[in-house]
Amino acid sequence: MKKFASYLIPSLIATVLMSMYAMIDGIFIGQKIGDAGLAAINIVWPITALLQSIGSALGLAGGVIIQKKLAQEEVRQASQIKLTVVIIGVVLAIIFGLIFYFLRVPLLHALGTTDASFSYAMAYLKMILTGAIFQILGMMLIPLLKNSGKVKLAALASLTSMTTNLILDYVMIYVLDMELMGAALASVLAQVASAMVCIFAYFKEFKGVSFTKENLLDIFKTSLAPFILAYSYSIVILITNIACTHYGGDEAVAAYTLLSYIAYILMAVSCAVGDSIQPLFSFQQAKHEYNKNRRMLKLCMIISFSAILIFDILLIILKRQLGYLYNLSDIAYSYYVAGLYYYLAGGIMISILKVISSYLYAIDSKLFANILVLLEPFVVVPIVLAIFGVSLELTGIWISYLVGQAILLGVACLLLYLQEKKHFKKQLVI
Repeated sequence: MKKFASYLIPSLIATVLMSMYAMIDGIFIGQKIGDAGLAAINIVWPITALLQSIGSALGLAGGVIIQKKLAQEEVRQASQIKLTVVIIGVVLAIIFGLIFYFLRVPLLHALGTTDASFSYAMAYLKMILTGAIFQILGMMLIPLLKNSGKVKLAALASLTSMTTNLILDYVMIYVLDMELMGAALASVLAQVASAMVCIFAYFKEFKGVSFTKENLLDIFKTSLAPFILAYSYSIVILITNIACTHYGGDEAVAAYTLLSYIAYILMAVSCAVGDSIQPLFSFQQAKHEYNKNRRMLKLCMIISFSAILIFDILLIILKRQLGYLYNLSDIAYSYYVAGLYYYLAGGIMISILKVISSYLYAIDSKLFANILVLLEPFVVVPIVLAIFGVSLELTGIWISYLVGQAILLGVACLLLYLQEKKHFKKQLVI
């Protein structure tokens, strides 16, 4: 239990702090610009999230591979994975940064910008892409630190990042009057601060590289599921932004911005519970200690459910204050209140769903993990949005979120049952 807590508590704090990035930007932008600024920042978010998801996925994949090799007593190979993953992240940052920069104009139009929000979105996007390397490194190094046993330093890096972002948001947006470009620059510099803390603590861990075909393939395969898991919600944001623009313009997107922040925080808490214990899940799976994993999984579900329930209660109490904090217009505020309870109910389902997703990934059940995370953005969300959005318009968009999470939770429970049957058969053989 002590080891469980040593992974969970610092990691939970770090993940929640990292998830507050966009929320901090949103507060300053809402107060300074209003609905059009909030709409712009949410429209650009899927691009920012893609870079961060690449970093997070590579970091988590590297951690899983490191733990697997340590369990097999391949200490030298485990050390080489660390720098290998970092170099891959830098290369991908350069490639994606250049691609998005050259396609920025048609990309923003496709993502749902209006005449009022386009210039704001363009200013924000340019700055985010300028710091693409740090968007990836900042998210990658924290899970690698955790898997080196430096969970407290990982939490410190996250705290440094959030504090830097908070201070610089005020300076850039209010003092220097840089509006969304300032918000983006604050986010980039905050990731730089996080990366510096991590690199300083992690530099001694870099002991060679290994670009063998086997390792590269292992990194790619292992990072695919966590990438989709991390980015799937951003695809949902992308689709929902377009639908909100169609039915309610910038006011609807502004309301959805706040709802998506709330959903993202709830999801981050649930993912943090599962992700923080992934090294232990992976290690015990490699040792065939299935009963330990079952007990740990149940405990993670209880913790996640309880944490989300507390967050839901707080958000209900503070719903009006949040609307004022983000400076929503009267129309946008009415849209936000109409959708809030659907999102809070969906958060309860997410509390179990995301823990199961993290568990399936950690125990190397790639097929089930990929099925679960691919369903939401590519199957469930488009279908439920088409059904409820067409018939009920904006209210249907809010309802579709809750219905989608209910469907996904049912699928997750089925996949977990099938996986546990496999483990039971293996135990009989052993």
